[in-house]
Amino acid sequence: MGSPTNSSQNGGIIGVSNATTPASSLSEKITTFNSSGTLTAQATASVEYLVVAGGGGGAGTNSGGGGAGGHRSGCGIPVVSGSAYTITVGGGGNGATPAPEVTPGVNSTFSSITSTGGGRGGSEPTAGGPGGSGGGGAFKGSGTPGGAGNAGGFSPVEGFAGGSGGNDTQGGGGGGASEVGESNPHPAGNNGGDGVSSSITGSAVTRAGGGGGGGRSTPANPMSSAGCGGAGGGGNGGFGGVGAVGTTNTGSGGGGGGDDVSGGNGGPGVVIIKEPAVCIAASAPGVWSMQSLYSNVRAGTWTN
Repeated sequence: MGSPTNSSQNGGIIGVSNATTPASSLSEKITTFNSSGTLTAQATASVEYLVVAGGGGGAGTNSGGGGAGGHRSGCGIPVVSGSAYTITVGGGGNGATPAPEVTPGVNSTFSSITSTGGGRGGSEPTAGGPGGSGGGGAFKGSGTPGGAGNAGGFSPVEGFAGGSGGNDTQGGGGGGASEVGESNPHPAGNNGGDGVSSSITGSAVTRAGGGGGGGRSTPANPMSSAGCGGAGGGGNGGFGGVGAVGTTNTGSGGGGGGDDVSGGNGGPGVVIIKEPAVCIAASAPGVWSMQSLYSNVRAGTWTN
């Protein structure tokens, strides 16, 4: 039998010969989820994330502002090309007058990252609720305390405590992602804590502000007022009126209500994922004739 003279005889062809996938590149991709959904990874990589939970609802009757939803950001979460990852965007809490009807914000999640919903505002005689950031306390006697922040026990923290309610008709400010809510600074209202700025989308945006405490003017305290919402979307407290809602998709707390009226709803959260730009090398199918392998190695075009 003679020596083999072509590639079809040299070891045999057991797959597609001389077929390659050319090199390619994928641009950076930023996906913003304003509601729950699914992320399908464009490549195997480590991604940057911002996960903000829903803000807590503000309470009524000179009561506390809602706490901001937990604000967590970072990088290094691995994803695999083509795999689907569930994204949960937490809704804002319900603002109301009776304390039992005021609700905290809802958690937001991506992969191993969970941010805790903001604490509800406190209404006489209850304290503010705990959460990513705590809800503000209510006016009652010497005032009820604000709720604790960083309910998830994370480092760095996801948020701060709410402020205490005042004894002169003011509710405490809801905690924000960067600072505690104000406590009883007579005669001004108690402001919500400020949120945190992030540039994950390429522009600096502040989110997760606490709701301002509600207040009213009385003959004994004519200079009393409601608190302002914290920077980043916190709802203003109501001055003898309804508290303002937290800004949508910032995870900010709702403002506390003044007199016997309702607090504002907390703002829904948001999840933002930044996938990095990647270069994908040329690849071969891995099934070649011996002649093809030899020719590619000799030419310097073999990729394994």
